[in-house]
Order: sequence, then C-alpha cells, then structure tokens
Amino acid sequence: MPDQLTEITRAARGYYAQAARVPITATDFFDWLKQLSPAGRAEFEAQGLAFAQTERAFLRFVLELRGISMLEYMMEHLSVPAFELWAAHAEFNGDLPDRFVRL
Repeated sequence: MPDQLTEITRAARGYYAQAARVPITATDFFDWLKQLSPAGRAEFEAQGLAFAQTERAFLRFVLELRGISMLEYMMEHLSVPAFELWAAHAEFNGDLPDRFVRL
C-alpha cells in the first residue's frame, strides 16, 4: 500500500499543479464561498483570494469548473489498484490528507 499512496500523492500533485495554468478569478472565489458553511465562508472571506489559492478544495473547485475532472485525471494517471484505493476511501475522494501530500 505505501507504493499506492505514493502513486496517489504524485497523481494528486499533478492534478493540482494544473491550477497554475488556469486563470483564477474573484468570481471563482465568491462562487466557491457560496458552497461553504457559514463558518468556513467567514474564515475564507477574512483570509481572501490569495489564501484560498493555497487550499486544495478551492483549487479543485476551480479546475472542475473549467472541466478538468479530478476523477478522470486520477483514472488516467493511476494504476488500477491505486485508483481503486483512491476511489474506495472517502479520505482520498477530493483531497488527500496533508500527511500524504508533500507539495
């Protein structure tokens, strides 16, 4: 399983790295804020767009909004066993826990 976790981490890093190549706008930020809980919204409003750009949940929102699906990316970049692990565990659906991702 450690090799699969490494594989998942590398693929996730590649997915999120795509955010550097897409324009991220204030509209994206405000649309994302609407989806957060009131507490989360208040926290990220206070921190601002620049801070949000360091958050994987926001980056995934922006990428998905532009048609760059994490599911499809992971299917294309993972072996079958690693993809099954990623898809089967809620902690791998969306963001990997920080303990697994070293950006």
